[in-house]
Amino acid sequence: MIRQSLVTVMLGLTMQVSLASCSAPAHVGEYPNQQRVVGKSTSAILACAGTPQKQTSDSERTLLRYYREAPILEESRPVGKGSFATIRHGCWATVVLVDDRVVDVQYRFVPPTFDASNDCEEIFDSCQ
Repeated sequence: MIRQSLVTVMLGLTMQVSLASCSAPAHVGEYPNQQRVVGKSTSAILACAGTPQKQTSDSERTLLRYYREAPILEESRPVGKGSFATIRHGCWATVVLVDDRVVDVQYRFVPPTFDASNDCEEIFDSCQ
């Protein structure tokens, strides 16, 4: 029984490593919440998305950087009577503001091979 569990875990880890090593970056498309915030003011974004992890400004634009990581329970998948760990993932969302209005929102997945758009979309769930 223990040996079978160990084999299952090792097989799962081997599959993850082989998939991660040959995977291409996930496609970052356009998502509903991402598009919904374009045109909003800085104060509206801060009110609905909260305080960013980082904020930078130059003479032309302001960047608000948010990060959201998948919940811990999402990181394991059940297999038979046990489970194995999946890839820890999250998403960076960068809100680009010009003249106090959102002109763009860019998503960057972590790791880049995993589509974590749902993590970024959750940042803006309360932005209507």
